[in-house]
Amino acid sequence: MVVSVDEKCLRLTDESGERGVLLGMRCPNCGVCVFGPATFCQSCTSADLEEVELSTEGTLYSFTIVRVPPSGWPGPVPYVLGEAELPEGPHVLAEVIDCAHDDLRVGMAVTLAIQTVAMDGVAGSERAVYKWRPA
Repeated sequence: MVVSVDEKCLRLTDESGERGVLLGMRCPNCGVCVFGPATFCQSCTSADLEEVELSTEGTLYSFTIVRVPPSGWPGPVPYVLGEAELPEGPHVLAEVIDCAHDDLRVGMAVTLAIQTVAMDGVAGSERAVYKWRPA
């Protein structure tokens, strides 16, 4: 099975595709970190950025329960879309899994979870995606 991954945001760290790290950019001039690719610092506008691996642990900053998903959503509905704040500063949106809706709390610890999903319901078109789960 071939699993694709967005290599600008996620790096898999094992052969099974179940572990990984999120990628970001850090400005050595002012220290600001962002999630994903960037061409300049959002704080000081420096173009001198370096790629960094971000923490796999964070804090649930905000969440919402999505009852009407976007077209092509490959998972169950309703689902929780959570915004996790990482120790380096970036906020990362992803589905929150393995948690009953009534147990969700702003400020709860979350950890990165990597899952493989079939895109467009087609076997052989699997993609590794990042999600959050309670720590």
